[in-house]
Amino acid sequence: FRHAWLSSAATAIMAVTLLILTFFAFSIYFVQSQLKEVQQKIDLTVFISDDAKDEQIKALQSKVLQVEGVSSVEYVSKSDALKRLESSSEEGKKLAKSASEIGNPLPASLEVKLVKIDDISSINQKIRSLSEASIITETSFDSRDDNRKGVVENIIKISNGVTRVGAVLSGVFLIISLLIIFNTIRMAIFTRREEVEIMKLVGATKWFVRGPFIVEGAMYGVFGATIAVIALIPVGRAVSQFLSDKLNAGAAVSYFGSNFGLIILAIYGVGVLIGAISSWLAISRHLKV
Repeated sequence: FRHAWLSSAATAIMAVTLLILTFFAFSIYFVQSQLKEVQQKIDLTVFISDDAKDEQIKALQSKVLQVEGVSSVEYVSKSDALKRLESSSEEGKKLAKSASEIGNPLPASLEVKLVKIDDISSINQKIRSLSEASIITETSFDSRDDNRKGVVENIIKISNGVTRVGAVLSGVFLIISLLIIFNTIRMAIFTRREEVEIMKLVGATKWFVRGPFIVEGAMYGVFGATIAVIALIPVGRAVSQFLSDKLNAGAAVSYFGSNFGLIILAIYGVGVLIGAISSWLAISRHLKV
């Protein structure tokens, strides 16, 4: 009865562990895709004074491009900014018309693309400290009217938080799974000790004796993975629309949906690996051949 209970517990914990690992992988992919989406937009906009001369603007652009962590710098003139506003939307078109009537108050700017979005704060400081920065009025990062700073910082915090929580949960359940399968195989070795002794007496090889226990541990991985996949399919279908509509996770949902076959293989592979490692640890300690 005890061995049956341990086997059931090992399979259940394995299933939970694999589900957590899958959710962790999805969360990481989702957060990274959101970061990538933000990175594809303008990372940092440097607004330039209307009094700045062309030589000063070119000098600043050249210096900003040399800042470590900057991948590209594009100059947007006042007229270009007005055209962008005009083509952005119907409301933008009305605003652009009003702006042109009062002499186009929109500032020229430098649109700075970054190699890594989480370097935006330090790069903003470096640009501000340049000798050519006297023509800068403000940047999108330090502007109180621009919420991009908060968005970037929040995404980075969420990314770090998801990584920590997912790693801790995955680690805890992985250890629990290893320990339970370890004890299950230990009980199996104890139960079959007479069979093991007979096999040793008739000259069975080391791997012939150990093989069945490793296979048993791997089978816990197979059974746990099967339960995880069976649970994952309806749960995935139930929450996919919510994730797409409410959390803008359409890209992540689509990626996992189109690669679901590979994900299933990965789940089975990880399950078998965990089971086999647990078994190997158990027989290395409790089975002397």
